[in-house]
Amino acid sequence: MSTIDVLRDVVSLAILERAGDISSRLKKLGIPHVLIGGLAVGVHGHPRGTKDVDFLVGVEAFESVEPILVYREELKELVRIGETDIMSVPDAYPGLAGELRLEHDVPVISFRGLVLMKLDANRPRDREDVRVLLERSPKRIREVRDYLLENAPELVSRLAELLASGR
Repeated sequence: MSTIDVLRDVVSLAILERAGDISSRLKKLGIPHVLIGGLAVGVHGHPRGTKDVDFLVGVEAFESVEPILVYREELKELVRIGETDIMSVPDAYPGLAGELRLEHDVPVISFRGLVLMKLDANRPRDREDVRVLLERSPKRIREVRDYLLENAPELVSRLAELLASGR
């Protein structure tokens, strides 16, 4: 079963097709990437509706990164705020670059990388995603904590607070 097939019952076909199309385009351009956001949450065990497609991409996606990020010309038409977001690896978490891949199917960020990104964003929806993911996979809490200790130690306390509060 493909990455996209996992979500067919909860996400519109148009969104899933967009994710596949964008991933194909990124692969053809040689840009390593992973699916993040709500679609990745669904793949990792908490399928929920979403209206956008989010990708984390390598520096190959940009004409320049300093002083501001400028997308390559071939990608400018793909990015539509609220529909399709393509973001670079955050400076604060360079270890996330190790998540990026080029592969046949739509690559998806790892469980632990997704939790890091959700904890960093820290919006109510992100906290709820993390809570449900860890509730459904409690054996992964140690893995996530260890990953955070190595890659984002400032987020360990946020994880502990979320687990303690149950929400």
